[in-house]
Amino acid sequence: MLSGRVNAFLGVVLACLPWLGLLAWLASLSWFLTDDAFISFRYVRNLLEGHGPVFNPGERVEGYSNFLWVLELAAIWRVLGVAPEDAARWLSVGFTAGTLGALGWWVYRLPWLRNRGPVGWMALGLVCSSATFAVWTSAGGLETRQFTFFIVVAVVCLSLYRGGRAGLLAASFSLAGAALTRPEGPLIAVCCFGWFVAQRMADVKGVRVDWRGLAYLAAPFVILVAAHFLFRYAYYGEWLPNTYYAKHVRPWYESGFGYLWGAAVDTGLYLLIPLAWVAFRHRWREARDGIYGLVLLLIAVHAAYVMRIGGDHFEYRPLDFYWPLLALPAAEGIACVGSRIAAFDWRRIPRPTALNSYRLRRPGVRTCALILFIPVIFYCGAIQGALLFEGSKIDERIIYLHIELDEGNAGWLLAAPGMPVLVAVSNELRRLATAQSVASPFAEHREFANRQLRWWQPYEDMERGVIPDDALMAGASLGIRFYYLPDLKVIDTHGLTDATVARNPVATPNHQRFMAHDRRPPPGYLEQRGVNFTAYRAASSEAQALNRGRYAVKVGPGLWLPFDSGDHKWVVASFAGQDLRAPIEIIPEGDYIARLVGDSEPVIRSDFDVYLSDNALVYVKEPCERADTEAAFFLHLWPVDGNALPGDRQQHGFDNLDFGFDRRGVILDGRCVAMAALPEYGIVSIDTGQYVQVDGDYKHLWEGEIRFGQ
Repeated sequence: MLSGRVNAFLGVVLACLPWLGLLAWLASLSWFLTDDAFISFRYVRNLLEGHGPVFNPGERVEGYSNFLWVLELAAIWRVLGVAPEDAARWLSVGFTAGTLGALGWWVYRLPWLRNRGPVGWMALGLVCSSATFAVWTSAGGLETRQFTFFIVVAVVCLSLYRGGRAGLLAASFSLAGAALTRPEGPLIAVCCFGWFVAQRMADVKGVRVDWRGLAYLAAPFVILVAAHFLFRYAYYGEWLPNTYYAKHVRPWYESGFGYLWGAAVDTGLYLLIPLAWVAFRHRWREARDGIYGLVLLLIAVHAAYVMRIGGDHFEYRPLDFYWPLLALPAAEGIACVGSRIAAFDWRRIPRPTALNSYRLRRPGVRTCALILFIPVIFYCGAIQGALLFEGSKIDERIIYLHIELDEGNAGWLLAAPGMPVLVAVSNELRRLATAQSVASPFAEHREFANRQLRWWQPYEDMERGVIPDDALMAGASLGIRFYYLPDLKVIDTHGLTDATVARNPVATPNHQRFMAHDRRPPPGYLEQRGVNFTAYRAASSEAQALNRGRYAVKVGPGLWLPFDSGDHKWVVASFAGQDLRAPIEIIPEGDYIARLVGDSEPVIRSDFDVYLSDNALVYVKEPCERADTEAAFFLHLWPVDGNALPGDRQQHGFDNLDFGFDRRGVILDGRCVAMAALPEYGIVSIDTGQYVQVDGDYKHLWEGEIRFGQ
């Protein structure tokens, strides 16, 4: 008997391995981090450094909505020494394994499940072949898969163990975990409570509430979630997280409808939900078991919530728990349809006379189910798979990414019946969503985060305490750059971590909105708060730093922090004793031209005289007029060796160091003086001058060329 069980177990493992391998492969293609994850990571850092769960020390604003996720990452960092940017993705992988394990246990233990083996195999296939599910296996460092895990565990507990105290308590704690992970968790819990009451009435065939069972299911959830709300109010002074006020402007049904319709087309929800309904009706008629009704209820209520808020900035992230919850009922629905086909009397179908002597064999249930499974899994996974493959190949600078599927990149897809129509609908819905930063594909977030990491991660080696305590910057995209600049206080111009900006009214009509990017600071707010600092990406040399900012300070071996400030006296006083550099301002007034250019002659004579001095260009004009300071300078450098250029410039063949007078210039004794440091690699020629934008076109005011011997 033991040998038989071992053989059966090995058979199950071998049958499941191809699906698990497929999921691992798809997840490897979409392995990524997202900038938003680093917002929570900064809260984790400040919590461990003794500042509390805050973004800026001393400012209690709840700019995150994943309380439990923050606590977990903090514990891992403290106990194991693994930083959040490394731990978060692998933690999501662990929750993915837990989700699949819960699904497998559901299949194994669910009563009255016919054809258990094929149904379980198909259910696993529906999940593992989902490119959308694979994208959120790493979750981009976000809490998405943890939320899915808790919901799936709660549903499995209610399905298998709702008759016992332990099962109800496990479901309650799982629902509490979901509520502490995502703000829509309480909505899921209320649906589960209501379903439990209805199901217990159906079990006893009477209108009698199982108050004891409901208490076991609800009490731990209510206690834990209420404790979190009380903590939030006591610590932050609000009952709801600041993210609610920052992101929720008004109902946005038109965007939400497009978001959900796009998800239905791309991921096959138009097939999975009807199949789940078939399985629900079958199970209810056979055993009065409404567990699949709970699945459909959760999805319906949650979809209504998603439609109201307009969808999400990320591609189908809030819907992540749909796929594992629908997999088993959809697979059983396929088996139900297959059984009806198998039971059909094929002899009733008229046949040509020549075939009357042949006997038709009635196909078995498993055969019919597997035949149906092939088109279902194809139409559920083909479009999202094609989008994942195209996204995995993108490695260039992108801002708003729209992937168009056509004959060139998805000819195989368009050859399938009905796919040209579905692909056309998908393309149009994604195009409309992209225009408002809705359902942005993982590749867009991956490439944005990769660029941010290249630019800002070097500050990980920065000496702490270099940035003054009263330095204050305003900016958006809070994640990566301010995680690696932990001492710099920031005002989020979209309000995520700022209570005032989050509550500033938005008059923009819905058709002109951008998802989660609608809020702006009130007039005069940034000046009132005293914004006095703007940091730029890390530089490896003084010259490179002064090409990016008006000031530069050395913050580590071979590491410079370029920055701007409108208060020169504050800069000099705040960075006293540090290795501070600036092209002009720290040069005493007086004979400054002589100090900059000596007796050299201009290399360009034009509106501005341009001098070459100490590997820098100095621009001088007298008298200085307002128009001279408003026009931008262009500075194009052609190198001796194109490989010396930064990676993002090598494809262009030249370096672009354009700058504004406000960043590189100063007015002294009525003269306009600007300076731009040159890079250290060899230069063949330089094109420079000034330009303005007129009706969207660039108009050169003056220009000149400098050539060097090779």
